[in-house]
Amino acid sequence: MRRLIVSGDDLGLHPGINAGVVRCHLEGIVTSASLCPNGAAFEGAVAALRGAPELDVGVHLTLVGEAPLLPADRLPTLAPEGRLPAHFKALFLRLMLRRVRAREIEDEMAAQVARALDAGLRVSHLDSHQHVHLHPALLPVVVRIARRFGIGAVRASRRVASWRSVRPALIGLASRLAARRLRAAGLRTPDALVGIAETGRLDEARLRAVVASLPEGTSELVCHPGAGDGAIASSYAWGFGWDEEAAALTGPAVRETLRREGVRLVAYRDL
Repeated sequence: MRRLIVSGDDLGLHPGINAGVVRCHLEGIVTSASLCPNGAAFEGAVAALRGAPELDVGVHLTLVGEAPLLPADRLPTLAPEGRLPAHFKALFLRLMLRRVRAREIEDEMAAQVARALDAGLRVSHLDSHQHVHLHPALLPVVVRIARRFGIGAVRASRRVASWRSVRPALIGLASRLAARRLRAAGLRTPDALVGIAETGRLDEARLRAVVASLPEGTSELVCHPGAGDGAIASSYAWGFGWDEEAAALTGPAVRETLRREGVRLVAYRDL
């Protein structure tokens, strides 16, 4: 049997992303959302989620690119000027040079999960912005956070369905190693992770091809729908096609492909 979790990432970063993710759940195939508790549009995301009670919610642990929840004096090595590292490369360099204290990372992660729970949300799983939770130095912290808050699943998988370029290949290797450690710790993960190579470019043709090539078991498709490319790009110049992804995720062609292929839509809570 083939089952598919469709995860809309970056909820809480921008009002346009909030609108796109929730619309793609209500009108399309998105079954799960990954929420950034330190995003500028967090409160709007929480309000939008109240109108989508069936949308599964995970915490998108955000250690790069945004402001932290904790004040700078609590994070002297992670966010010394009240700003997290700009990109995963900067964070990983600090980790390699041992310039970040693990306790600060754990405290910030805990604050982010606590904010989501304090907002009344039921958190089914953890993942992270730019997949940083897969780093070997961060994964044990994620395991502790999951256990501390009673969260039973974490994004990782024994298979990543694309090796066409360096970054997806590295994510695939890290994901496979992480999945072993997470499962050994009693945490659940999907069997496969798809859509990584298509990040920001998941149009209808690519989405249908991904669905048609799903392996047996439970896969997670990582997607980035939004509403208003121009407005979102003014804050996040990533070159993503948020509108195009939303159109693909809500279009009839993809639903027909799911039906024809016998793929069942599920959420993290179904693992």
